[in-house]
Amino acid sequence: MSHQKRQLAAILFTDIVGYTAMMQKDEHHAVVIMKRYTEVMKQLIARHEGVILNDYGDGSLCTFSSATQAMYCAVDIQQEFQNDPKVPLRIGFHVGEIFFEGDKVMGDGVNVASRIQSLGLANSILFSREVFDKIKNQSEFKTSCLGMFEFKNVDEGMEVFALGNKGLKVPRREEMSGKVSGQKKKSVRNKWFVIASVIVLLGIAFFAYRMARTTGFTGNEKTVAVLPFDNIGSDTSEEYISDGITQDIINNLSKITSLQKVIGWISVKGFKKNPKPMKEIAEELDVAAILSGTVQKQGTKTRIIAELIEVATAKRLWGGEYEYSGSDLLSIQSEVALQIVNTLKASLSPEERKGISKNYTENVEAYKYYRKGRYFWDLRTIASYDSAEFYYNKSILSDPDYALAYAGLADCYTFNQKGLSQNEAIPIARDYANKALSLDPTLIEAKTTIAFIQSHYGFDWKGSFALFKQIIKEDPNYPDAHLYYGNILVATGETDEGLKENKKALSLDPLSPRNNFVLGRNYYYSHRYDSSIVQLQKTHTRAPKFINIYVPLGLSYIQKKMYQNAIDAFTKLPPKPYDQGNNGILFLAYAYMVSGDKIKAMNLFEKISSEDRRKCAYLTGVVYTAFGDFDSARTYLNYAYADHSLWMPTLKNDPTLDPVRNEQWFKELMKKMNFE
Repeated sequence: MSHQKRQLAAILFTDIVGYTAMMQKDEHHAVVIMKRYTEVMKQLIARHEGVILNDYGDGSLCTFSSATQAMYCAVDIQQEFQNDPKVPLRIGFHVGEIFFEGDKVMGDGVNVASRIQSLGLANSILFSREVFDKIKNQSEFKTSCLGMFEFKNVDEGMEVFALGNKGLKVPRREEMSGKVSGQKKKSVRNKWFVIASVIVLLGIAFFAYRMARTTGFTGNEKTVAVLPFDNIGSDTSEEYISDGITQDIINNLSKITSLQKVIGWISVKGFKKNPKPMKEIAEELDVAAILSGTVQKQGTKTRIIAELIEVATAKRLWGGEYEYSGSDLLSIQSEVALQIVNTLKASLSPEERKGISKNYTENVEAYKYYRKGRYFWDLRTIASYDSAEFYYNKSILSDPDYALAYAGLADCYTFNQKGLSQNEAIPIARDYANKALSLDPTLIEAKTTIAFIQSHYGFDWKGSFALFKQIIKEDPNYPDAHLYYGNILVATGETDEGLKENKKALSLDPLSPRNNFVLGRNYYYSHRYDSSIVQLQKTHTRAPKFINIYVPLGLSYIQKKMYQNAIDAFTKLPPKPYDQGNNGILFLAYAYMVSGDKIKAMNLFEKISSEDRRKCAYLTGVVYTAFGDFDSARTYLNYAYADHSLWMPTLKNDPTLDPVRNEQWFKELMKKMNFE
């Protein structure tokens, strides 16, 4: 058997539209057109370093080593053919494997490029998703998605795009025909038509039998990731809408108890515009199925195309195309979520079906402002929090009864970056969350905020336990609920159950730096120092700018008596107060003190102003404990209690406070914290 050399290539098919009719109508004109076509093609293909492999007279098969090079060439060809004498050319374009059989060029890539070309009109350039993925980040190419097409002799449906640069024709769906499935050719003789029909019917019966056995989700685990929908329009300012639709679908799916896992937004957003193979993404997220799609704004309408793939078999389980205008945009996520549930054969209770179908507002402007707020919230910077609050407020002005917008404002103050104290910020957050719940008592986001405030501000562990259990029952795939519930279980001494919940949160959002960090931190408070170090180092590898890891990492090193490692870790922290009462100098002073270098510890501690010590009251109490000054430690830990410091829930398990645990005042503080 001869060895066939295969190569990956950008494959470009061209065809002169209506050339046969042109020859019949005006042979001389047709010859002029053909001569011009041949000259221009040879010149431009060579200029762009392509090769004409086959010349079909009124069309050509060309290949290029680069998709970008091929696209530039296609644009130049079409622009040149707009000059007189004009050549009505259509171009189809795909990236795939080719090989040679004698003088013939063969391969699935050639077949696909030919099929795509057949859909085109004069002065159009159509191409596949494979080409789109290679050029989508190049702003000079303006692309439009034309939808999914089933081609003859091509196993899977294919998404086709058109280049919409100035002067090029973007076909409408109803204008397109070509080599698609379902087209019928007229038979010459009735006899052969009957025979062919019988064969076709037998073939259909066999195909239906095969499909009945193979169609549908075949996996046992109903686990899914929804990748960020690509915004393929030229208007990048609308990208927050495509992100928002993705998040809404995730939020709807997470409420379905029969789905074992729905990956959270923080993990999937890293795959935005990411060319990783789907199988690799599925392995990283540990899911069986992946939903992906595109969003394109066209005038007043929005077109959305989505498809669900079973990764193990590479089978397209479901695909849908929607075109919406105005308020219809608000129902997209519900329709897609229901399709996924049906395709994965997941059961759906009446309450879950009602929850999926809910629109939280009928006001499109309010929805867009809310989504813009969430977009800025996800950026997680001080400036972006201000922008998030601004857009949440605009959303409420558009719809004063929009519960989600109030829940967004509650988040801005629960995790405030405004320089407010806990006593200033949390009552505002609680008011916004309660307002949201007064408008929608089922709103998971607002319930989670209230449960967090109950535990971390009110120290109401029992009330918080009950509410978190209810939240997880209603929304079993919501990562934040498992994360915060795990935190309070660890804080109250139920460390095994707490770590289990933290791991559940991590499985739902495995690439989230915060979720990775929290598991490492809670290993420390569970006195599993080796596990803490390993997990925090893994977090650092994944998110090197996430500086909070150095706090529990350094503290774990201290418990292992690896003092220099601890000092190195604390040196990487900011020296001034930051992030709810942390201070790098205080941690360094503590590390030097417990390592035996009392002079250096005192010198560092004396550099900290009394104002900064008060801002970081809990840590100041820890340092005084290490110094052996228990009276000062008592004073500052009581300050921390009065401030409702976010450090206070760690009081029961924090090994830095072991020296004062038998002090009467510490036992009284434990009672005030409802730990005893």
